Amino acid sequence: MAEDSDEGHTGNGWREQPKIVIIGAGISGITAGNSLANAGYTDFVILEATNRTGGRIATIDLETANTKAELGANWIHGIDRNPIFKLCIQKKWLNPKFAGRKFGQKHMFLTEHGDPVHAKLVEEVDWVFGMLMSQVEDFYTQQMPTPCENDSVGAFLEREFEQKLIGIPTQDHNLRRIVFHQRMLNEAIIAGCNNMREVALSEEGSFEELPGVHYIIPPGFHAVVDALAQGVPESNILMDHAVSQVTWCGDNSNTLNGSKYPVCVECVNGKKFYANHVINTVSLGYLKKHAGRMYNPPLPDHKLHAIDHIQIGTVNKIVLEFESGPILPNAVNRLEVMCDRLNLDEEPMETRWIKKISFFEAIADSVLIGWLCGREAEYMETLPEEEIGRQCVVMLKAMLKTDNMPKIKNIVCSRWKSNPYTLGSYSFIPVGASAEDIETLGEPVANGDDKPVLMFAGEATHTTFYSSSHGAMLTGQREAERIIDLYNH
Repeated sequence: MAEDSDEGHTGNGWREQPKIVIIGAGISGITAGNSLANAGYTDFVILEATNRTGGRIATIDLETANTKAELGANWIHGIDRNPIFKLCIQKKWLNPKFAGRKFGQKHMFLTEHGDPVHAKLVEEVDWVFGMLMSQVEDFYTQQMPTPCENDSVGAFLEREFEQKLIGIPTQDHNLRRIVFHQRMLNEAIIAGCNNMREVALSEEGSFEELPGVHYIIPPGFHAVVDALAQGVPESNILMDHAVSQVTWCGDNSNTLNGSKYPVCVECVNGKKFYANHVINTVSLGYLKKHAGRMYNPPLPDHKLHAIDHIQIGTVNKIVLEFESGPILPNAVNRLEVMCDRLNLDEEPMETRWIKKISFFEAIADSVLIGWLCGREAEYMETLPEEEIGRQCVVMLKAMLKTDNMPKIKNIVCSRWKSNPYTLGSYSFIPVGASAEDIETLGEPVANGDDKPVLMFAGEATHTTFYSSSHGAMLTGQREAERIIDLYNH
């Protein structure tokens, strides 16, 4: 890699062409490097702003024996055509014991006051919810006009559900609404938004759900990143190299030692890297805040508009590690929080944020993880962990109707919104945007010879798997193959 310094990667036998800079060492950037190295391309460098790889994949070891928690990516979402599943099978990491959602799990449905919600009622609401979500997807897949202009998934679901309540005894309406809104909250966590009223009804079906069960990864999700990184020369990954500016031109006017390059990538630490191609894998949140100053000259308007149109939300987790367990009774794996959220936005944030926790998942007898999303998840990031834990215990005691609960010995919370290099969790298509914006974001910017100079990868650039780790992985592979094809033909 061409540098303006004698330090780093000079004199190590790399080829002279092409020279490639990959920005970000998340799963997308590491996959790009892995794909290039496997094809014999070694003249590349991965610049990572932090001191670790993985990006929004973050596995932590807990004090509880043999227990890991995921602060970021959690499941392998489906098995068909999923490269993460394929890698895990090759590594022999998976077995049915670790199949996730709705596979051998026992759920408990309780109101905030500890009153049980009958499973039959939940099943009836789930059937309606599933049917309506299928209708939601049809608007995109069948290219059907939406009932209202700029309609949202949330507004459509609420309208249709109220129609379904007609003919049901009035005394059941409120409880069914509570269950339905909790199901919409679960969907908002999957989508990565504040609530489903933010998500474009016309575009929701553009996301492709892969068939098959959802697996957790026993050695931790970060093991996937580590496995991919083994195929990348260690010296090609530079930590603590935050990028300050990408100077690009179509006329190869960036010059070093008499050689001309179309791109110069400058880091905060003063290092400069000259390259023929740059693959940017940073999060959409980071692009939204920094794309304007990151590129000189600015990116084309259509690219900036795409960055502006697509949205990134916040999903956070609260890991509660207790001194002993079990915390949940009767081998329950998941406690679904059936709070009355019908007028949640009218409550003060200080009291309502805790009600945005949709469920607690038991990953061990003495370890619970609470999931929440949106503005309340962002507010949670402003609270000290001790206060977060205290309020969670108050909620759990009320729901489980007990005063006897083991003490918390460890609390860990994700804080993806305030992380300066993520500024959110994952992307979704909001009202007013379209799947075409994601396609536009993933397109390269070419030079005067129509060769890709600036390239973009990451979950927000995959047209059907946006918001997913396998989408991020596939886009890193896509951009590496774009370069490989360019030089192999």
